[in-house]
Amino acid sequence: MEKISSFIPVLGPIVAALIAALITFVVTVLAKENKTSEFRQSWIESLRNDVSELLGEFNVLEGVFDVAIDRALPEEEFNEQVKEFWKLHQKDYAKIDLLCNRIMLRLNPKEHAALIEKLDKLEGSVGNGQDQSAELCRELVRDFAVILKVEWRRVKEGETVFRRMKYGAVAVFLAGVAGLVGLFTFVLYGAFVSP
Repeated sequence: MEKISSFIPVLGPIVAALIAALITFVVTVLAKENKTSEFRQSWIESLRNDVSELLGEFNVLEGVFDVAIDRALPEEEFNEQVKEFWKLHQKDYAKIDLLCNRIMLRLNPKEHAALIEKLDKLEGSVGNGQDQSAELCRELVRDFAVILKVEWRRVKEGETVFRRMKYGAVAVFLAGVAGLVGLFTFVLYGAFVSP
């Protein structure tokens, strides 16, 4: 019993230092993970805004194109009308290009390759008419909805490190309780057994 009693004063500061270090580590990691989740949430909101603005601009431009351009004209006159339309709406085309590029830069080229390809196709289809582009727009809305849902789930569940730390904290707590029970059992057993 005397041996155990001599270790208790030494164990106190060591345990306190370990607990302080653990708390500092956990707070630092949680702060970083919280900031990452905030950035991810901001990314989701920005992507949603850019996609909706892109599709809105695109659909309006396609509608104006369909009204302004007479597809029944001979090819030479049709091409002349398209050139005039392009000159009049150059800023609209530039905005669509800007939004496509901004969206593509937010996407992962490996993970979202098919979606980037659809955005390229959309950007290249300006002037093909609403009938041809409507289905592509619907596909993009569905595809982006899936991405936004996946990312929102990541924000809701927390980053990987956060989830691991949460489960690790539960494991450490249970191990600590088991250790305390074992220590008290050992101390009580030693007090009754030793002469």
